[in-house]
Amino acid sequence: MNKYMGVEEEFMELSEKKIDVTAILMKYLSYWKWFVFSIVFFLGIAAAYIYFTLPKYQITTSILFKDDQKGGTTELNMEHNMGVVFRRNNVENEIEILKMSPVGEEVVRKNHLYATYIEMSPLLGLDKIIPNFPKRKTAVLYGNELPVKVMLSEEQLNALGKNGITFDLIAYPDGNYLFDGKFNEQKYQVKASRNASTIQLPFGQLKLSKSKMLPTEERWIRVIIQHPLSVANGLKGSLDVKLTSRNSTVANITMTAPNRELGVNFLRDYIEAYNQQGISDQLELAEKTAQVIDKHLANLSNELSSVEDQAQQFRQSQGLTDISSQANLYTSQLASVRQRRMDVETQLGIVSSLLSSVRQMSGHTQLIPANTGIQSTVLNSQITAYNDLVLERNRLSRIASSSNQSMINLNNQLASTFSSVVSGLQGEKNTLEIQLRDINDEYSRNNAMVRAIPRQERALSDIKRQQNIKEDLFLYLLQKKEERYMNMTAVQPNSKLVDNIRVAGVAWPKKIIILFFFFVLGLVLPVIGIYIRDLFRFQLENKEELEKISSIPLLGEIPKTVQTETVMVKQDNNDSFNEMLRLLRANLMFVVDSKDKKVVNILSSVSGEGKSFVSVNLGMSLALLDKKVLLVELDIRKPKLAKQLGLDSKQGMTLYLSGYMDKEELIKPSGIHPNLSVITAGSVPPNPNELLAKPALDELISTLKSKYDFIIIDTAPIGMVSDGFLLNRIADVNLFVTRAGVTPKKFVEDADRYFNENKLKKMYFILNSVNLNKASYRYGLYKKYGYGYA
Repeated sequence: MNKYMGVEEEFMELSEKKIDVTAILMKYLSYWKWFVFSIVFFLGIAAAYIYFTLPKYQITTSILFKDDQKGGTTELNMEHNMGVVFRRNNVENEIEILKMSPVGEEVVRKNHLYATYIEMSPLLGLDKIIPNFPKRKTAVLYGNELPVKVMLSEEQLNALGKNGITFDLIAYPDGNYLFDGKFNEQKYQVKASRNASTIQLPFGQLKLSKSKMLPTEERWIRVIIQHPLSVANGLKGSLDVKLTSRNSTVANITMTAPNRELGVNFLRDYIEAYNQQGISDQLELAEKTAQVIDKHLANLSNELSSVEDQAQQFRQSQGLTDISSQANLYTSQLASVRQRRMDVETQLGIVSSLLSSVRQMSGHTQLIPANTGIQSTVLNSQITAYNDLVLERNRLSRIASSSNQSMINLNNQLASTFSSVVSGLQGEKNTLEIQLRDINDEYSRNNAMVRAIPRQERALSDIKRQQNIKEDLFLYLLQKKEERYMNMTAVQPNSKLVDNIRVAGVAWPKKIIILFFFFVLGLVLPVIGIYIRDLFRFQLENKEELEKISSIPLLGEIPKTVQTETVMVKQDNNDSFNEMLRLLRANLMFVVDSKDKKVVNILSSVSGEGKSFVSVNLGMSLALLDKKVLLVELDIRKPKLAKQLGLDSKQGMTLYLSGYMDKEELIKPSGIHPNLSVITAGSVPPNPNELLAKPALDELISTLKSKYDFIIIDTAPIGMVSDGFLLNRIADVNLFVTRAGVTPKKFVEDADRYFNENKLKKMYFILNSVNLNKASYRYGLYKKYGYGYA
């Protein structure tokens, strides 16, 4: 848990730490020579790039597209307009078609743009000094700028490979030409006279089209012949089409070309070819539509004849002339037959009823009903005659008997007449039944004919409907066919120019942009280089790095000096070295916060970091304050202090710890200041570590504390031996000396670890050999003290 809390606190400290921008800037300014060289170098590259790069010119114009959608229509595909079928145009589609139109290759072939002519000029006039010195490309020539143009046949153009053909053309003032090049790894030089119209080269025959004006001096021209498709793709690749606004059909067109006139001519011809292609497409579409119309007309003519034949056959088969008249006739006939049937059925009912009554009569005393509605006059007269005889017999019976001859005759006559009436009724019934059967047959025939009329009428209506549809469609297509021939001239191009094609200026190289880019590159690369250098540098460089690596406080810095003297601290000397030693002295006196804490242990990681140098000068600085200072050399493995001070190094601490010398004989005057005394190391012993571990050393230091204000111990490097850890027991303060540009960062991390593991107590860093001439340190001194030193 404490581990995570420590990490969190460290993160918070880093986040709250302010970035000193000025310090960073001053650090990089200390490498100003790098920046000057880098900027000059890259600006030179930029100038060379601009000098050797062929210019490209920006060609611009404005074009108005025909857009049917933005014109208010809702149709998406096509329309019929005056008999001609037109495509519906959409601006976005037209822009993409314009960018990728295949007519670019046609324009290149037509204007012979597959050949690129580059004028070559001597490089700084060096060809006069060095023969055959390479030349530089100066400009792309076109049109009247050329002394001669070369042309290839279509077969030769189609056979060109990816690399094309390259050769040099030298035009002389007398009108002659020299073609110089290489084909299949074989060099060739072919001359052409002024009047030559063709020339035979190893790769084929070229046609020559010469200018009317002869060159005033010898001109070198590099000719590059490429496949027309490659040239067209290159020119179209630079084409940019953008609408002026979202709802507008006007677009700005820009492209880049290596020559002004070439770009203007190509763009103009390209737009014209694009429009012509659009017109051709519309005419082709109209022609195909006309063919479809003609085909439909032929089919409709045949279908119309077939429908008319079908109508004729239907009328003949059904016996129809006029369905309405025949329907009225059949209806009236059906009503008449129905009425006749009712009459016959009535007569048949009366006769049948009367016949049944007559047959039920017994004797001849009853009258047969008369005037019953029977229409037969014969039958009515028979019934009347029979009724008259019955009446007469009834009247005679009242006066005569049945045996009377008259009565007998009258009865016989009645019987005969009655039989005639019965026979007549039966005959009438049979006649009416036959009539009713015939009438029913006739009624059924008429009723069937009436019922068939709707079906016949529907079938005939279907035939007529097909006939009318085909007639209308035939007439419509016939009309459109006539209108097509009248309106073929109404076809319009998909676009038109609304502005002149003009040269807007040089598109590339942009001198200001290139110079600015390389200037920035010249600034950035040194920064990257310095950063990478710092990233991979393993030595300590300055106090910022020291503070970043370790949490141990920095007690002071000692400036770098070119002098070789051991003692740099002088009385009444105010140079930067003495001032920074005074600062170190003041900080030391501040951390030594008790009179009992007098022992200062001077440590380092490796040899050569200035540990002894710091010890002598720090002791001298303290001595100048009228402090009694004792300098003890305990680097008994490789002692240097006695030699630097010019003292005898044979007698010293090793003899005392070995028991061969008294402590009164140890202390020697330094010879540089009366307040500064020295105990030298003595001879190098075979057992240095064991000597330093003896209690005699502790007793000696304890005794000397009462006689001196400060005791400074010069020890061996702890990165190599463990002597420094043994002396930690007698030290009150440990000063760890590091040297800028020498001390590895890893050893600083190790020192921080020693402190955290309590192997070294109350430890502070001293940074030696600081270069005050660096701009970053000058800024730091000014920021800290308000002034600086040179």
